[in-house]
Amino acid sequence: MSAHESEWTLRRLHAGELASPEATRASAHAASCDTCGAVLRGLESNQQGFEAAIPFERFEQEVQRALERRRAALKPSPRRWVATTVALAASVLLVVLARPLLNQGPGWDRSKGSADVAELRIGGGPGPQREVKPDAIEALEPGERVMLGYKAGTHRYVAAVSVDAIGEVTALHPESGVSTPVEPGADLHWLQGSWEFTGSGAERVVLVLGDEPFTVESLVEATQRAFAAANGEVERMSPLDVPGAQTHWMLFKP
Repeated sequence: MSAHESEWTLRRLHAGELASPEATRASAHAASCDTCGAVLRGLESNQQGFEAAIPFERFEQEVQRALERRRAALKPSPRRWVATTVALAASVLLVVLARPLLNQGPGWDRSKGSADVAELRIGGGPGPQREVKPDAIEALEPGERVMLGYKAGTHRYVAAVSVDAIGEVTALHPESGVSTPVEPGADLHWLQGSWEFTGSGAERVVLVLGDEPFTVESLVEATQRAFAAANGEVERMSPLDVPGAQTHWMLFKP
């Protein structure tokens, strides 16, 4: 009996991200395997339901309003952002591996904290650096990257994930294993690296602060459950079923 294809492979097949030889092999397997075929059909059904329920015009309207608010409220930053990026697997995202240093020369301006538990900031593209408010849809421009910061408070561990419009969940920090210990102090701390999301459509980013260590796998699974409970509508997902404080942001990729 041959092994089943992983859900990751089937999702990439559905999204058209597999190279031709691997796509041909995975398609042939799914056609002859009831289990893998059912998973693939489920992905296709979820996508069709999402497209029927959430017309693209609705996203365009939200993006336009976000752009208008940004142009009216923000002025161009005199600082330029570091542009070094390193490509990672499957074209899901690009990650800048250079460790961020607070207030170090030209680069990310991290001097502006907030009173919130967590902060998401966008920059690196043609537009100005800006902070994204939780649960408001913010448009990304090509080449822009995302940084995540947090204020630990009494929490001791931190991790972050993202999920796109087809339910693809990506562990952002850390990429595997167990949540990382928070940095000491009451200031806003920034997670190492930055992320450039590829593809198009909605992307939800979630940062979780916990009192006890938790596995990245459990966080990914909780995100998948929340996506399924929202019937594949990533912008309508409820808070994740995990202990601790969590902050959600909605992005729209061009």
